Amino acid sequence: MSTLQNETPFNSCDHSYKQKTEWSAFEIKGDYFLSTRKRWSVCIMCRKQNLLSPKERETYGIQEYRCHIKELLSKEEQPVAFELLSELLRGKNNKRWDPLKRNLLQEYPFDIVDDAIRKLHGHGILIYKEEKVPLGWKIKQVKYNEKYLHDIRHFIGWNPSEIPIWISCPFPSLYLPKTDHGEKLYKLLLEQKHLFFQNGKAEIVDATGNVVVSSSSVKGYFKFIRILYGLYENTEQQRKEYWKTFSQKIFGDTKTIQVNDKKRIQQYFGDSLEDYGIIDNRAEVVLSGEFTWIYEGHSGTSLAFKDYTAFPREMISELKITNWIPHSILIIENPDLYFSIVKSKLLSNKEWSVILGSGFISSQEISIVNQACELGLKEVFIWPDLDPYGLQIALDICRKLKGQDISVYLFGYSTEWFERVGIYKPLESFDHDQINKMLGQYFLHDKISMVLKKMSEDGKKAEQEILFSHLSKDFNQRLSKESISLS
Repeated sequence: MSTLQNETPFNSCDHSYKQKTEWSAFEIKGDYFLSTRKRWSVCIMCRKQNLLSPKERETYGIQEYRCHIKELLSKEEQPVAFELLSELLRGKNNKRWDPLKRNLLQEYPFDIVDDAIRKLHGHGILIYKEEKVPLGWKIKQVKYNEKYLHDIRHFIGWNPSEIPIWISCPFPSLYLPKTDHGEKLYKLLLEQKHLFFQNGKAEIVDATGNVVVSSSSVKGYFKFIRILYGLYENTEQQRKEYWKTFSQKIFGDTKTIQVNDKKRIQQYFGDSLEDYGIIDNRAEVVLSGEFTWIYEGHSGTSLAFKDYTAFPREMISELKITNWIPHSILIIENPDLYFSIVKSKLLSNKEWSVILGSGFISSQEISIVNQACELGLKEVFIWPDLDPYGLQIALDICRKLKGQDISVYLFGYSTEWFERVGIYKPLESFDHDQINKMLGQYFLHDKISMVLKKMSEDGKKAEQEILFSHLSKDFNQRLSKESISLS
């Protein structure tokens, strides 16, 4: 079925489709509440739409209970429910069903496991995330229903004192804002509080419609909400601090806010967080390569600096590049890998400029690249971390450079490089969600799809810094041979 969104005739368009998805609200269908992941493709030129059949859905039963969870289950079924719900509550509330089921069947008979799961699902305590298979629907993941969080804690005997205050009380009261940025945060937090308690499901999306964080990942979502409260306090009190100090203040630990947490905050608010009270650890634009510039009437050259040039970010808006030598730029996300490469002089400064990205690239770095494009730059290579956000960073850079007459490539994002790392970090549930979203919404190169699927199957992700040991003097040739075109 197709619908016309504008007056461009369909038959005059060489269609180029982009697939989109969206979860519907839960509705009663028979004995269950049902939410489907609606799918459709949209031509980016004429806006023609094609509706696609859904491949994913979430369900939970409509049966009500007026007792404790324990009383729903037989004595044989209670240990199964205890172990399952404990696993969901203790970890991320979105577990893959097959490995979870295998673990349960190693301890309990099949019929006991099946009856316990069926009762939890039928009474709405357990939510199935299912995928379409040839003969029907198959359970892919399971999570507990946020609506029954109190009952679940009571059933497994979870001591509330063991639960951080930002999880047990995620939405404390707020005083009225006095600043514009404070008002933005105030409205966002009130909106999330309403969605979470009214619908039992909430998510935060960025300006382009991508999900930043969802309540399906309880800890990740509540941590994001707590960070928003901290940013609100900083904004209203006009306090500025570094991430570690901020993390210590709101979580009692300098290491609680991880790299992925910072990336999600940047994804929503943009690159600079100084208006919200966060000072970048490196408030500079760092790049190598031969070029000259003028700033406030004074001339400068990169030849006066060793290895790389660092500009204070506030300089960039007034900085005019007058001569640009390199025909290629390499943008590297990881600082350790960046400085290892530029200090080792693996790439010629006459042929290459290497720019430090450090997460989602800012408008200042883009300003440098745009000026270089006007002076002869031919191609940009992006080397991100081997995690789902690394790919999102690369696609974000590609989007920001749209309209420039240059080629954009992705390097190091393949199963071969993933297997070279050897040292990994576990994927979080929000990483799995992001992988599934990108596989479902983007038309990706086969190599990119393969490494995303491998991350998901292995439950692992990797950062770049360890990969320096795999580089040699032929790095220039490898960039050209092994990169994937994004433009």
